[in-house]
Amino acid sequence: GSETQKRVAYAGTKILKEDLDGVWDTLKSGMEDAKQPCFEIFTDLCITSSTSNVDVPQKWNGSAATTSDLGGSPPNFAFHVKHKNRLWASGVVAFPSRLYYCNTLLPEDWAGGGSIDIDPDDGDRILGLISHKNELIVFKGPNKLSIHRITGSSPSDFARVPFITGIGGIEHATIFRVNDDVVFASPRGLHSLAATAAYGDYVEAFLSRPILSFYQDSLNHNALAGAWGCNYQARGL
Repeated sequence: GSETQKRVAYAGTKILKEDLDGVWDTLKSGMEDAKQPCFEIFTDLCITSSTSNVDVPQKWNGSAATTSDLGGSPPNFAFHVKHKNRLWASGVVAFPSRLYYCNTLLPEDWAGGGSIDIDPDDGDRILGLISHKNELIVFKGPNKLSIHRITGSSPSDFARVPFITGIGGIEHATIFRVNDDVVFASPRGLHSLAATAAYGDYVEAFLSRPILSFYQDSLNHNALAGAWGCNYQARGL
């Protein structure tokens, strides 16, 4: 078939789409204002969630005039990623350390999926996820801070493997891929996952080492929960 391109955005209280015609059409309105959104394309659907405790995950098939609620009684998750042919999600207020996954290739079947609790008594919550090198990487914070690996290919062998403690995440959108590595923000700075694996929390390995005092002492850390990260490939930044 022929390819088409559309852009989807979350702005204010609306989910909007643009068909490369310069006009942003409203897919859904009346949402909680200025929450942090998350988007993922999975099984031909654009699935949207946010940090709102009220709004439920949405789906859009690329042609309908509006979004609709994601079916299958999903948890009211704040962020999600695709991994091992499943949608994985977290950020549910009532279960802050719980990682959910749907049934294989069925993002609207959560009864056929499952969940994994990751250190629910550590005083932290899951703050972000990324699928990387055949594993799901889970970031917790904001107090003790930790990173965990989810290995395996099916519920029969899914397992949580601790990666490191003392370094964790800030927000799902601050975790992003750069070539063969993952970059993420923590309350202490900017980090490479590969360097963290090799050197732990050794300050010299922080990507933000040249601006470390500014990052740690001068930034408004209360605003970092609304941060986004991306790879500016052309500038090497």
